[in-house]
Amino acid sequence: MTEVKNGILRVPGASLYYEMRGTGPVLLMIHGGNGDADSYPIAGLLSDRYTVVTYDRRGHSRSRLENPNESCRISVHSDDAHRLLASLTDKPAFVFGCSSGAVIGVDLAIHHPEQIRGLVAHEPPIPQLLSGSDRILGIKSLKNLENHYQQNGLPALEEFAQAMGITASAQPKRPAARMEQLMANIDYFIRSEVPALREYRPDLNRLRASSMVAVPAGGIDSKGFLPYRYAQALAEHVGTGVADFPGNHDGCSLYPKEFAEKLDEVLQNRFD
Repeated sequence: MTEVKNGILRVPGASLYYEMRGTGPVLLMIHGGNGDADSYPIAGLLSDRYTVVTYDRRGHSRSRLENPNESCRISVHSDDAHRLLASLTDKPAFVFGCSSGAVIGVDLAIHHPEQIRGLVAHEPPIPQLLSGSDRILGIKSLKNLENHYQQNGLPALEEFAQAMGITASAQPKRPAARMEQLMANIDYFIRSEVPALREYRPDLNRLRASSMVAVPAGGIDSKGFLPYRYAQALAEHVGTGVADFPGNHDGCSLYPKEFAEKLDEVLQNRFD
């Protein structure tokens, strides 16, 4: 078993819980909406090649907010990631993010490209990357999630997942002890982070002008669904192709071994 070191980093307005394991270049992994530092089963699989850093984003699990009612901003989350990296290494790091974690990775790359050796952004839900009817659909899907959750609770999340190509049968099974914590994360995500995602407008000119390489990623089972379209849109804006990963929007949890192998392949071949 790889030794796991944990710590707490004070940042403006919050305390961030983080974990480190392995040796080699730093690989920061930024989780999605209902996750935390424990959400990446691939972390242990990659710790023989990388110093893998995972953390609970502010408002999630063990990373407490000083003001529980603060309004979420993507720029604040990316500043947290910037401060965490600065506290752990003075060298550029690899960054990987899934879903809203990928959005934060994109914003980190825009504002602190000097900290990033390479970014892999897996299906970042940024409606403003899309155009025409796709943009309308992206905004509407997030707005519907907010409204339906307020009215119906968790069934709204199940409906949203199916629309995103994540069928109920494909969901990873989680121990009962984790459910209360994850439910709190889901509540924070939908009530606070989803509105921020709807409004987020990345400065793509700065991203394109950067020497930092960004690789948009999409699940092969997401093709035909909105999450893959997000990856395609980012690829179109930065002038690259989409790296296809196993599974769908939840591929990292569903196929950890295959996903880890693909991520290592991309990190080794695209950024060296």
